[in-house]
Amino acid sequence: MVNSSELCTDQLQHFATFGYIILRQLLTPEDLKILAVELDQGLDAQFPHNPFDGSQRHWSRMTDETTPFFASLMEDVRFLTPAQQICGEDVLGIGIDANRYIGDTGWHPDTGNAQQIAVKYIFYLDPVTAKTGALRVIPGSHLLQETERQIFSKGIQNTSLQEVPCQAINTVPGDVIAFDIRTWHASYGGGRNRRACNLDYFQNPKASDEIELLLQLGRSHASSVNHFDTKRKFNYSKNWLENPHQSQIRQCWIDRFNEIGYFDQLGVAEL
Repeated sequence: MVNSSELCTDQLQHFATFGYIILRQLLTPEDLKILAVELDQGLDAQFPHNPFDGSQRHWSRMTDETTPFFASLMEDVRFLTPAQQICGEDVLGIGIDANRYIGDTGWHPDTGNAQQIAVKYIFYLDPVTAKTGALRVIPGSHLLQETERQIFSKGIQNTSLQEVPCQAINTVPGDVIAFDIRTWHASYGGGRNRRACNLDYFQNPKASDEIELLLQLGRSHASSVNHFDTKRKFNYSKNWLENPHQSQIRQCWIDRFNEIGYFDQLGVAEL
């Protein structure tokens, strides 16, 4: 684990320029042991009707006390502090999920809006290389604006997955990748059980159009629940919303989400 949770000037510059950074050994061996157990338990609980056999990706939010370490990570300074440096002190923690990835993932950014500011963390519980499904990014692609972004998107669609110039990010367990959600990324050549975890932080919206973008995100995440057919039919449980550990950070997020009507949307919060 690093000595300080803050990113240094060089790291911030790398992120701003290339749209990603690698945080080597941010997670400890003990962290990884707990995460492996909770990932197995959490995903198995969400797919009792469809046990994992490598034919379909498994995904679920991990914000309940049934997986307490996962649930705590959004408020962990190792992730929160860099997110605040990138997105602002009042950054919003959106969610954490666990995955068993299979096959290839095509090129895409995680937002269609060139102005939306957010950081996504991803870390794998197994070693991954260019030959085994490592995350690939197109450095600097987060800087593309509207017209250029449209041209770039069309070009990507007309290019085979493997022919797109990119950077493969090899990692071992404990390493964490942080990337701007506007950065184009993909994965190919991997096995059928790539255990990975994602955390999302978004800039706190102020203008009405920014708020609407975040509301759209909530609806999109709610649709993921239906797409993956998890047992839980919401992204935020009553347990998470009750804030059982009285986290001031989480309470600020909950209050802001309530203020903009984020939880009022169908499928976002447990009723």
